Amino acid sequence: MLSGLEQGKSLVLQNNGSDDLALSANGAFAFAQPLALGASYAVTVKAQPVGQQCTVGQGTGTLTAAPTNVRVDCVSAGAGFTLGGTVGGVPGGQTVVLTTAGGEDLAVAADGAFTFARPLPAGASYSVTVKTAPAGSGCVVRNGSGVVAAAAVNSVAVQCAPLAMLPDGEWQQDRCQPSASGGVRDLWRLSIRGEGWSSVDVAVGTVNYPNGQCDGEGVASDPRASSRRSFWFQPQRSEAGAGLAVFWGNTQAFPYGHLVAPVWTRVALVRKANHLCLLDDPATLSTFSTAASLEPVVTAAVAAGQCYAPR
Repeated sequence: MLSGLEQGKSLVLQNNGSDDLALSANGAFAFAQPLALGASYAVTVKAQPVGQQCTVGQGTGTLTAAPTNVRVDCVSAGAGFTLGGTVGGVPGGQTVVLTTAGGEDLAVAADGAFTFARPLPAGASYSVTVKTAPAGSGCVVRNGSGVVAAAAVNSVAVQCAPLAMLPDGEWQQDRCQPSASGGVRDLWRLSIRGEGWSSVDVAVGTVNYPNGQCDGEGVASDPRASSRRSFWFQPQRSEAGAGLAVFWGNTQAFPYGHLVAPVWTRVALVRKANHLCLLDDPATLSTFSTAASLEPVVTAAVAAGQCYAPR
């Protein structure tokens, strides 16, 4: 469906890099080249209308029925800039639903680029989160918030993976703490050890900000120069349920690069939506031994700023 095209103007669409389709009126459209059921499609704008900017919504996927729900929305070129990025790790036949702070949802059914239909003006704040992850998967959003400059935003990165897999990458704590130079957040840099995602090294550093509210990007310190104790996490069992992925296991803490005599601590590493929490209270772990029972504990930890979000 095409909408927003001004009278007397036209645009050209493509499917899978060919099969050009010129449109000069709003409404339903169809490409001339038919596709077999099960074939993939990718609709893009080849030529924009003069003075307008058109974006494609739900333009990629696999044909399961006809017609598809591809949407093309056009606005005046000065009305704003598009918001989008890339998605990876979406299982076949499933979708991840993304949403913005403005309440616009976008279902993405395949890996690749995505673009929200609603443009944003320069200077507007944006925030992209995962509204619904694929069944059995967790999705992490990076570069998901910021301010629109005088250009389209295409740097949002969404990566999905089975909940049974340990997380990796950089995660920063939600809680902002005062420092001599402004504000600071704790930083985890997670690296998977060996094959099969069997254990993870966690290098602990900081993200430093020039203000006490930890606003802006912040500058990450090298964990190797940090006085904070890094640790190694060895999972023993895992469970996915109640919107959580819980890995019960043990940690061994050590100064970065200098292994000391093993001192093991029983912990639970928990993923909840876009957060990662470490629970190490013995009473909590003894009392709450299932994912469902841990859900209110983790929700409270997220609300208190104790958990970590992707950096």
